[in-house]
Amino acid sequence: MKNYPYLPSALEKELPFVLFLIRFVLTYSALIGMYQLYLKFTLYTHTLDWVTYSVSEFSFYLAQALGVTDCTFSCFIEGCFVGREGKLIHVVEGCNGLRLAIAYGAFIAGYSGFNFKTLLQIIAGLCIIQGFNIFRIGVLIVLRDLGGDAYFYFIKYLFGALIYASIFTLWSLQPTFNKWLRK
Repeated sequence: MKNYPYLPSALEKELPFVLFLIRFVLTYSALIGMYQLYLKFTLYTHTLDWVTYSVSEFSFYLAQALGVTDCTFSCFIEGCFVGREGKLIHVVEGCNGLRLAIAYGAFIAGYSGFNFKTLLQIIAGLCIIQGFNIFRIGVLIVLRDLGGDAYFYFIKYLFGALIYASIFTLWSLQPTFNKWLRK
């Protein structure tokens, strides 16, 4: 740790945490701000956002691969509908996983600072989070098709816990990613 003669010793001990918080808040604010501008643009142009569309489309293909043969896929400005007629899943902007990916990216930038390696970690994490989200929605389509209470249990409890656990796992692997990227 560098010596900072102009800082009180108590603050100097907490400086790494304060710097983490500053980087986290700045990154999170910037990414959420850009995402909000993007959503306003899609609202202005009367189009569905690309991320929600892509997550829905890939979930549709996964549901077909998992056995929902007569699965349908249709999108409108307010979201996409995926599944069998009468048992559709409504995928909206909040389901696309991007807000969680932004929180993940802000944490990584807060922890590691702003550099090319951090950008690589954020992109890899975004791909993993979106892959898990596509898997989640595809399985929900299959569960909805099968009927029963499993769908409601999975959507309300299990998948929420799993996606947050996966993000915490990615966060905990961050030092390992740093070591791997240094090679």
